[in-house]
Amino acid sequence: VTPEAKPKRSRTVLYAAIGAGALLTLIAARPITAGIQNTAGGFHHGWRGHWGRGGEAMSPEAAKDHLQVATKWMLRDIDASAEQQDKINGIVNGAVDDLFRLREKHQQNRDAFHAQFDGTGAVDRAALEEIRRSEMGLADEASKRLVQALADLSDTLTPEQRQALGERMHKHHAH
Repeated sequence: VTPEAKPKRSRTVLYAAIGAGALLTLIAARPITAGIQNTAGGFHHGWRGHWGRGGEAMSPEAAKDHLQVATKWMLRDIDASAEQQDKINGIVNGAVDDLFRLREKHQQNRDAFHAQFDGTGAVDRAALEEIRRSEMGLADEASKRLVQALADLSDTLTPEQRQALGERMHKHHAH
């Protein structure tokens, strides 16, 4: 490898990593976390109503359906094969399942937190600290799961596809 080739190769690796990270962020992280948090903001639509059937929280099945549309949209211009698309949908669906399980634990923590302020007695500081620790653990677990999905998605695409995807996402978010 010539000295001139090293910077170009490093740049290609950097762009591939950025593209893979952006892929997960756009395809999975933002809509998954919005759905899990029961908030609007995923893929240019509110998750309630349009995607979540009325005022209900989004179900894992609805999140998976929504993310299949987002995935197809993101992969359409990078010549992803049907096999790659299927594999990526499987990766995203697995992440949705895992993150929705964490959502259930988060809701239990939220209920326990609110119970501390029901006005029937003194606030249990030790219980609040335990809830805080549990929430930090859930955030760490969710972060690890998203990074795992990112690495799996990255392995599914070629370096050229990751670069093209990164360029497409940069163009999409440049305005």
